[in-house]
Amino acid sequence: MTLRYLRIFKEVCEQKSVTKAAKKLFISQPSVSVVISDLEKKYNVKLFMRIHNRLVITEEGQELYTRACNVLNNFDDFETLAFENSSSNFVKIGTSLTIGTFLLPSLLKELQNQNPQAQFKVKIFPKDKIETMLLQGELDFGLVENAVNHSELNALQFYEDKLVAVCASDFDVPQTLNVQELKNFPLILREKGSATRDFFDGYLKQHGIELYPFIETSNPQAAINCTKEGLGITILPLSMVQENLQNKSLRIINLNNVDLKRFYYILSHKQKVFSNLQKNLLSSCEKYFKT
Repeated sequence: MTLRYLRIFKEVCEQKSVTKAAKKLFISQPSVSVVISDLEKKYNVKLFMRIHNRLVITEEGQELYTRACNVLNNFDDFETLAFENSSSNFVKIGTSLTIGTFLLPSLLKELQNQNPQAQFKVKIFPKDKIETMLLQGELDFGLVENAVNHSELNALQFYEDKLVAVCASDFDVPQTLNVQELKNFPLILREKGSATRDFFDGYLKQHGIELYPFIETSNPQAAINCTKEGLGITILPLSMVQENLQNKSLRIINLNNVDLKRFYYILSHKQKVFSNLQKNLLSSCEKYFKT
């Protein structure tokens, strides 16, 4: 087993094609095929299957792909630290959509002001995608909503927020509702799988309540815009609608005896080796929201 073998295996997994991987790596297709065959023989495992002329990774192959990503990224981290050159100034940050849309801009500006030598690379994706990228070593750290219970990730709480029910200022709905009464009004919710929706659905399930949205969207700003137009009630983080509450384009609907408080977390891989700059930025993120 060599790093070359791992890089070739990783590329085949990502390209889902031996031919495309060979072109990407500038090597011959037979050379790639030999590497995959050698790996399967050495470890007595089937890494790929061909289904209708498509290359499909097996369950064992997927697990080894994740491990290969970790090994390769850890090696890259080692080289970065060993050389101590300008490349160590690169910092790869990932955030979930809510944090990336409404909290990251001011945070990133502050980090840039404090660390002008840092070169940032930022990814804003759904929470599950950020977790996957951390597990595969593609990010130095991530900022996400809600707790994460993955054995290979460290989670550090850094911010407290809560979900609130809001509507347009002139929307015809009482100032206070029971959660069950929300079913009497059109609901505008984030899509299933988003951190916001999962948290809210978890609360509903815990209390035996079922609600069905009128509009579902993966874009939080779309939910805000539809709500401002008086199309219904939305459930979103307070931090996300703060500006709209201040300019009175939205108002809060009080929900009786409901606690939708939640926390945001800084995630990192347990095997991640941080440079001094990355450690400082990690600490700055934690402190920024506590001042």
